[in-house]
Amino acid sequence: METLLSPWELDKQDIHFEHMIGEGEFGHVVRGRLRVPQGYQVLVAAKSIRPDRVTASAVRDFRREMDILARIHEDKDGHPNVVKFYGVLTKSEPQYIVVEYATNEELRRYLWSLREQFKVTGHRKLLERLGFASGVASGLSELARLKIVHRDIAARNVVISDRKVAKIADFGLSRDVYVSSAYKRTNQGGEEELLPLKWMALESLRDGVYTCESDVWSYGVLLWEIASFGEEPRYAGGPMHPDVCTLLELLRKGVRLQQPENCPLSVYRIIRSCWIVDPSKRPTPEELLQKIDQLRPRRDAAHLVDHGISWQ
Repeated sequence: METLLSPWELDKQDIHFEHMIGEGEFGHVVRGRLRVPQGYQVLVAAKSIRPDRVTASAVRDFRREMDILARIHEDKDGHPNVVKFYGVLTKSEPQYIVVEYATNEELRRYLWSLREQFKVTGHRKLLERLGFASGVASGLSELARLKIVHRDIAARNVVISDRKVAKIADFGLSRDVYVSSAYKRTNQGGEEELLPLKWMALESLRDGVYTCESDVWSYGVLLWEIASFGEEPRYAGGPMHPDVCTLLELLRKGVRLQQPENCPLSVYRIIRSCWIVDPSKRPTPEELLQKIDQLRPRRDAAHLVDHGISWQ
């Protein structure tokens, strides 16, 4: 792997690796501390490809993630709903992408913890969950503005900061790092791939087309995850882990993920709008952000707007 992104090259002496926090078939993530130019240390997550799994596709997606994060952070500040990028280590092996460390881990696991709380307290934390949905829509809107297609929008690829802010992460397809039942092994053009089938738009499954509109379809599945406290999507009448042909047949018949228990109809309508067959008729990320924010009560309102929603 050649040296990339020299303006983002970090000094290896400025980072202290602590322990591994994620390991999978293609790579691993290590927690560490980075000394920034201001003189203090910040917690970071450093992502690399496993030395024994340096395949062409893994290297391609690793470089893609470097390039995308650099583009998003051209003004150095980035976006509040995209994981903060600190730089890369490319002058030695293994090479690393260094981003902010999320105290509350990934959104999927955080939703699981909220589900357990709900069983005990009965509080649905819908307002907090809609806040996460709003944050991801805001981040997705920024990606659309930059004409960046993520290709794997899902709760497992959103991290939650210590201030409970949702941030889009994993721009190289997270299959590079994590072993997950969410990814189905397929063979595309003679090259084996792991694809997140149940999060993929109809046109992505059928034609291999990825656009900002297909990211919106995936966002609909993510919003379904948020509404269901992180359940694994399952289509009625299909297996838990369908192959491409089975899933395509279900979607062509009009089968969609059903309304989760305790999910308000107003939220489910937004979810369903993301799964319109014609990509041009799906809402834009900006429109999704507006629709979700309309469901959230304004802080300065004297009385909460009644959407038939319990805000517990």
